[in-house]
Amino acid sequence: MKLSNLVGTASFKLSALYLGLFLCSFLAIGTTVYWLTTHSLEQQLKNNLGSEIARLQSEYESGGLPELIAEINEVIDPKSHHLMEYGLLNQEGQLVAGNLSQFELAGGWQTLKLASPKSNPNENHGILLTRVVALPNHLWLGVGHESDIIEDVGEAIIQAFLWGFVLVIALGAAGGFYISRLFLKKIDRITQSTQAIIAGDLSHRLMVSENQDELDKLSILLNRMLDKIGALIQNVQQVSNDIAHDLRTPVSRLKFRLEEALKANLSESQYNAELASAITEVDTILDTFSALLRISQIESQSRRSGFKVVDLGDIAASVADALGPVAEEQGKIIQTDIENHTGWVGDKELLTQLVFNLLENAILHTAENAQILVSLKPHGNRVELIVADNGPGIADEYRQKVFQRFYRLDQSRTTPGNGLGLSIVAAIADLHDGTVLLSDNDPGLKVAVTFCNRSL
Repeated sequence: MKLSNLVGTASFKLSALYLGLFLCSFLAIGTTVYWLTTHSLEQQLKNNLGSEIARLQSEYESGGLPELIAEINEVIDPKSHHLMEYGLLNQEGQLVAGNLSQFELAGGWQTLKLASPKSNPNENHGILLTRVVALPNHLWLGVGHESDIIEDVGEAIIQAFLWGFVLVIALGAAGGFYISRLFLKKIDRITQSTQAIIAGDLSHRLMVSENQDELDKLSILLNRMLDKIGALIQNVQQVSNDIAHDLRTPVSRLKFRLEEALKANLSESQYNAELASAITEVDTILDTFSALLRISQIESQSRRSGFKVVDLGDIAASVADALGPVAEEQGKIIQTDIENHTGWVGDKELLTQLVFNLLENAILHTAENAQILVSLKPHGNRVELIVADNGPGIADEYRQKVFQRFYRLDQSRTTPGNGLGLSIVAAIADLHDGTVLLSDNDPGLKVAVTFCNRSL
């Protein structure tokens, strides 16, 4: 795998960005630690020198010059292990007591450079932080302490952070390289799978690892999309085959009748009868194509843009009232158990057609004296529409097949229709986030449509 490919990946660039931000934060922290540490040490040193100066001033005030000289000589004795240097100068700058004489005769803080020791002339000069105060009788008292310790601590902090800086860069670059390599591997697998699908292997799916990271979640969504596309393609192929089989018979029959009419010596009234029959046959074919186009329009989800709040109870009651006389003519009874003012969000025209198709099927496929029940009840955040009858029903093995386009049971082939009624019902229910379930009514068939989405 080429390094240039890794460097160009989004994951490597993102890792580099985070590494840069972390290094900036690391540098800011190092600078803060360095300043706080050196400042704290310097302040502590100044406090110690100030306290020592105050102590010596108190000695001078209580015992005079001899007491001060004696105290200075005592503290500079090597046996006392004092780390400070002391000096008492007169107004001419001459050393009266102590071992510190380089400071200026001026009050305040002074930084002095100490001379290199004779034993090691190449040794760096020490830095002495000195506090100088004026005493009565034109005397000047100075107390100093080497401040090299502050610089040494500062250098140690800088060195530690420099090594940490290098370590962060090394680990960050290695981590970015590793993450980018894993990322690129997954992208390569997705690319290879996509190329296989483009080449025509529609059954191929993207690999999903056990980690379930963001790319795996994307692969799962893409696989679901491919499953949906595969189902749609299979549906299109099935529809094409169904159209070829189901429409071939009426078209062939129409062609045969027209050819026979041309060959026969028919009277004008006979010609008119044949033309009327041919027009009826064409209308049936056109109705079939219209139903197919309507299903395609419903499945395209474009009708969602026109959704608004409708009264499902009013729709179900209106359809039942409209088809009541039709059922009565055939000796069948439609009963209703509909809860009024059942507001829902959807397409009124399509929902009306859904109820109409279900009720029309119940009327067409039941015997005389059949009883048909239309029920609509809300249940919490869902609404259930039921159309039940006491007719012959549908066997379990056919209950999913009847939703296929052009599928018709053997006992239904003698009744008018094209086998698209329940296909339209399923498409409308899916558009409204609903489900359709067929079950036994003991005896007969019960069709339950459940809508579970009230929001726009």
